Amino acid sequence: MRFTVHPDVFARFSGMRIAVAVMDGLDNATPRPPVEAAWRETCTLAASQAAPYGNAQSHPRVKPWRERFQAMGVSGKEFPSSIEALLRRTLKGGDPFTINPLVDWYNTLSLRHTVPAGAFDLDQLHGPVALRPTEDGDTFLALGADLSVAVPAGEIAYADGHTILTRHFVWRQSRAGLIAHDTTHVLLVSEVLGEVGGAVADTMLADFITGANDYFGIAAHGMVLDAQQPVFAW
Repeated sequence: MRFTVHPDVFARFSGMRIAVAVMDGLDNATPRPPVEAAWRETCTLAASQAAPYGNAQSHPRVKPWRERFQAMGVSGKEFPSSIEALLRRTLKGGDPFTINPLVDWYNTLSLRHTVPAGAFDLDQLHGPVALRPTEDGDTFLALGADLSVAVPAGEIAYADGHTILTRHFVWRQSRAGLIAHDTTHVLLVSEVLGEVGGAVADTMLADFITGANDYFGIAAHGMVLDAQQPVFAW
């Protein structure tokens, strides 16, 4: 398997670095109280730290996503980045939502560093996985939908062949590759814009690797991709 990033992606998002890691042998069905505790603590802290900015989209690590989307003619209001949506939900307060241990864990890291983070169930995919501009023939199956829809050419998206895994890069994930309680083989990703600072991608990779061991008891391996190194193989 391999994960590749098309040169056009780095051309549109100059300076971006992407932390990627693979986990295999995951037990995502067993409750993980340390993950739950970290998630709750991080939600409280993130809300407190973001409150002075007034809203999620004004946070200095979130605002660049809106600006980059706007430069491509994509509405950041209509298609907010995953970190904007996550931070907005956190700022509303109340009990943190929970999905499953792995998702709660990478959401914790996403909020902790205020950058997008996500994952794909590799056993559901054919591979290779690519981050690329969409093209004719690509389709997307939204969460809660029964039928796939055609995707316009020219969006940035994660893809498995002609199956689109995310719309508008870091906006919305497909049912394909979705992390579930029976997921065992995972590709983790975190996209760090140049405006945020490249070192954050190194921190995310380190947190992917140490967290896989500390919270799930398994080894993870990965690397940070950029325009000079756009391929990760395993």
